[in-house]
Amino acid sequence: MKIPTVLSIAGSDPSGGAGIQGDIKTIFAEGCYGMGVVTGLTVQNTLGVSDVIPVPTDFLSRQIDEVISDIKPEATKIGMIVSAEQVDVIVGLIKRHSLENVIVDPVIAPTSGAAFASEEVMKSMIEKLFPLSTLVTPNLPEAKRICEIIECQNLKLEDDGQMQYQAQVQSKDISRIKIQSQPQSKPQSQTEIYGKAANLSAPELACFIGQRCGCSVLIKGGHAEGSSATDYLWTASDENMMGCTTEFIGDRVETTSSHGTGCALSSSIAANMAKGHTLEAAIEIGKEYVTTALKSDMRIGTGNGSIDHGALVRQ
Repeated sequence: MKIPTVLSIAGSDPSGGAGIQGDIKTIFAEGCYGMGVVTGLTVQNTLGVSDVIPVPTDFLSRQIDEVISDIKPEATKIGMIVSAEQVDVIVGLIKRHSLENVIVDPVIAPTSGAAFASEEVMKSMIEKLFPLSTLVTPNLPEAKRICEIIECQNLKLEDDGQMQYQAQVQSKDISRIKIQSQPQSKPQSQTEIYGKAANLSAPELACFIGQRCGCSVLIKGGHAEGSSATDYLWTASDENMMGCTTEFIGDRVETTSSHGTGCALSSSIAANMAKGHTLEAAIEIGKEYVTTALKSDMRIGTGNGSIDHGALVRQ
């Protein structure tokens, strides 16, 4: 029996709800074989994160190289990155090993506690890592911060040859998508969007980041106001970076156990792409997985507890 393989490159969460621990639980629940490379150690529980220590870059490189030389992942999820030097290591290994189905969850900071990624780290990710990614999955505050950094720094991608559409969505399964909006009529230039990040809608943020970085972008709607939790996917439709936006509509779940939602969604998407699903189908499955995990409301710990990674499996 062949089991799809998924590599998570992320931080460690000793409370078990997010990071490597949450990723491996999600990957297992989705029927794949999970591997984990640690970028940093955290001191945290359900009440928040109090400290972060980065893994040395040489040791990080050796971890990734050793795993991939033996077990080639069919998808890779990248979470917390603690230093710009770590970005360089990861980018180099993606290129060297020709990794496919790379899903990046750009974790800037947890809901409560110490920051993970500095502006220097985010700038390096935007310039070097995003263009190599199949999908980037920021939440709304993260997406706005990414746009602000691009605007303020006037970032130049390291390799213009990387500005290509990476996501493998040749065979779109549109019948499974709840609502699809109309294609963008034309790409928006940086001049058109400059200085407006704070006022951009989620679809506009997704479009700007995607066009600027040459990757598909999923803006998660959990931080938006209202009773719904709608995610917006922007994908390029041709080599000129014309694109279209797809909505994934979901109900907001009121719960005290939401720790690890972002990690679970990106890991679920990676796992389902490793299983051969299109990008859109993998996102829809991932959204269902996370919604079910939230509704379980298993109340672990005295703070914001972990989602229930096994909820969907038990149904």
